[in-house]
Amino acid sequence: MYLSKLGIRNFRNFEAADIPLAGNVVLLGENRVGKSNLLFAIRLVIDPTLPDSARQLKLSDFWDGCDLESNPQIEVHLEFADFDSDPSLSALLTDFRIAEDPTVARLSYIFRKKEEVDGAPCSGEDCEFIVFGGGQESRAIPGRVRRRISIDMLDALRDAEAQLASWRNSPLRPLLEDAFSSLSRADLDRVATELQAATETMEKFPSIKDLEDSLRGGILDLAGTAHDLDARLRFAPADPLRLMRSISMFIDDGKRGIIEASLGSANVALISLKLAEFAWRREKNERNFSLLCIEEPEAHLHPQLQRAVFDKLFNNADKDQSLIVTSHSPTLATIAPLRSVVRICRDPEGRSRAFSLADLPVTSEELDDIERYLTATRSELLFANGVIFVEGDAEEVLLPGFAQAMGINLDQLGITVCNVAGVNFEPYVKLAASLGLPFSVVTDWDPLDGTKQPMGKTRSIGIWQAYSDVSEKPGKLTPENINWFNNSSYEVCKPVFERIGIFLNDQTFEVAVANTAGLKEALLDILDEQGFGVLRSSRIASWRAGIAPDPTQLLAMISDIGKGRLAAKLKQKAPGLAPPEYIASAIQYVVSNV
Repeated sequence: MYLSKLGIRNFRNFEAADIPLAGNVVLLGENRVGKSNLLFAIRLVIDPTLPDSARQLKLSDFWDGCDLESNPQIEVHLEFADFDSDPSLSALLTDFRIAEDPTVARLSYIFRKKEEVDGAPCSGEDCEFIVFGGGQESRAIPGRVRRRISIDMLDALRDAEAQLASWRNSPLRPLLEDAFSSLSRADLDRVATELQAATETMEKFPSIKDLEDSLRGGILDLAGTAHDLDARLRFAPADPLRLMRSISMFIDDGKRGIIEASLGSANVALISLKLAEFAWRREKNERNFSLLCIEEPEAHLHPQLQRAVFDKLFNNADKDQSLIVTSHSPTLATIAPLRSVVRICRDPEGRSRAFSLADLPVTSEELDDIERYLTATRSELLFANGVIFVEGDAEEVLLPGFAQAMGINLDQLGITVCNVAGVNFEPYVKLAASLGLPFSVVTDWDPLDGTKQPMGKTRSIGIWQAYSDVSEKPGKLTPENINWFNNSSYEVCKPVFERIGIFLNDQTFEVAVANTAGLKEALLDILDEQGFGVLRSSRIASWRAGIAPDPTQLLAMISDIGKGRLAAKLKQKAPGLAPPEYIASAIQYVVSNV
């Protein structure tokens, strides 16, 4: 079973969010965009430890744009799928199947004004909440459902050491209680006797005896005979049944207590114990499904430990358990399966919006390509506010400098340049559109011999269609639209493609540089420095004199240098120089939409 969809309405910074999910979830987003609010929304429905007083929200919990006069509702809907193969889960959830898809069970929370209240509510006391299932308010969710389909939270500021040291809250408690239940009273009595003997030996040391007598005397003097505590210094309680409460976790082969561990190590221990507790509860038939939520694990785990821990959690999935992690960490983002990613951001009106990759429409091969790319580039794209897709190294190296020449700092705006190392833009465009990222594509027209359509035209049509697969913005291309493109020239097609963020160059990038004032001189300087022979040197001189560079001859020279090396040299020679027009337009397009 897994959480297949989350719906939120009018809750805090969420006006409306319908988020498809695909098992484990990684919530990515900046601070204060609503990641913790999203987790609390889930808790409102299924957390057995959340008291009703916490479920009774306040008027301030309504989304700021709500008009209380119109009686809005805060709504949270959790949909679970793939549970029919488990008879216990099927029996537990069968009353909450939804009519439109009986293979899905929906559990819901609603907070709204009480029927007897006239006018707009004046406080949270004028409202009430209900928790129900199956889309029918008459179907209340019993406590056993929350106990057996449960959520556990490890928040970013949790003191793992304190939780492990607390008997009441420690995940070690049920495991120890179960282990001790198999011991006989005789075994426990024997251990208690041995501990008592060790205690008596300790008490014979004069310094220990003096300390104990001093402490006992102080308590007696303070409280009086009637309230004397009869305090003793002991290794463990004398009661055999209480021995297990004195057991705690030690590290470094038992040399040090968990309280001496680093915060990261304590958190790893806590996560491990939580998973062991989940497994134990399932084995004892106390729980059927666990949802473990971990907030910002990177706060306590260094990158290598993040990879080790979460690679295990994500790639060795337990069918009876799901994981929700909130993070700012590129390291964690590279480990997580791409379809687990949910990006949360704010729109210009301040509303939080969620973009899920659960239903990203790419092939398995395209998915592998994207995941390899994200791993190699530290997943900058997943944390960006906008992206410019380019074909190769030269554009990737030079675009940030071109933007600076335009008075634009891409880093400050959160815009990243994504080099797809070729012309297969379609899966990356689907990724950006699914994440709600403004993007532009910089590519070449690549004309052929005239008997076939230019490759850039065919490529741009494919990009348009890929974009429309995941977004309504560009509109679907009809056969008539495609026929129009096929019968139109570069000059006619170019402005139409630019409307959706595709920016074309009629030649290659390097030829465009050679035809741009300022950049041309820098490029020719680099060519001169290569010490070419008489013929090539004379051609360079003629280009300096005003003759238009011959694309074939120019590209042959650049091929000998290497495009990446040329770009690095050009970056040094051309700071502050304006880019070719189509690149400037691509940069400005994304900037204006961020």
